[in-house]
Amino acid sequence: MVAPGEPAAPSAPLAGDARAAESGAGSGVAAGSVPTARAADPARPARPAGAEPRIVRTGSMSLQVRPGGVDAAVAAVSTAAQGLGGYLASLDSSGTSATSDDDQQRATVSLRVPTRSFDDLRGQVGKTGEVRASTVSSQDVTGEYVDLEARLKALSSSRDTYLALLGKADSIGEILSVQQRIDDVQARIEQLEGQRQVLADASDLATLTVRISEQGTPTTRPDPDDDEGLVGALRLSWDRFTGGVAVLVGLIGPIVLIALLAGAGFGGYRLLRRIRNRTRTPTAPGAPTP
Repeated sequence: MVAPGEPAAPSAPLAGDARAAESGAGSGVAAGSVPTARAADPARPARPAGAEPRIVRTGSMSLQVRPGGVDAAVAAVSTAAQGLGGYLASLDSSGTSATSDDDQQRATVSLRVPTRSFDDLRGQVGKTGEVRASTVSSQDVTGEYVDLEARLKALSSSRDTYLALLGKADSIGEILSVQQRIDDVQARIEQLEGQRQVLADASDLATLTVRISEQGTPTTRPDPDDDEGLVGALRLSWDRFTGGVAVLVGLIGPIVLIALLAGAGFGGYRLLRRIRNRTRTPTAPGAPTP
């Protein structure tokens, strides 16, 4: 007899069916664990024969354009991406487009296009300005993608089996037990589906990051902490001075503390002696008692 509110284990027939469901899903996942996509390493799944290639392509380009031409370049590369079936994913700009001030304009654009059009996009972007730097990387994730699909298929089959078992359950304990297993499998399915969608998005659409700056400016923005010349020398001298003071304070601090403690102890000792001397001095006859 099962206590109220406590799920009972499935009956013998249901338990056998549950084990069959778990063994059916075992080829894709381990019982009680959450399957995840394997990291890129020598042991990762190889591309299965006949599988659709899944290649993640990313790249970056640094362009320099004429003064005041950053906005036009941003519009040009965005139009190029849209013409290839892609879009402008993000834009980060700073400075002004005026040619008479020192606040030179910069922009960083993230473009996404179908992977098959990635090289075409790079070619069109390269015509927008002077290419100062360019990088490209590719990663084959076909094996990981197919592995996720196989795990999802096995888990879906396991979920269907549990749903069938739920219709055969006779007691509240059996219903609760089977429903708990269905919930666990569904949670793993949702997590794996999220990973599959991430891989699908990354392999369907390539990403190109374009950094655009005006001619006469460094390709990469200098770090404001890396000052040179007189300002850098003054800052270095000040840092060394403050560092030396900190070291000196660290060395003298314990000595000063010991001296203060010794002085306080000596003062207390002298005060105690005075009190004792007063109490021991005899009072003269006829002298008023204090």
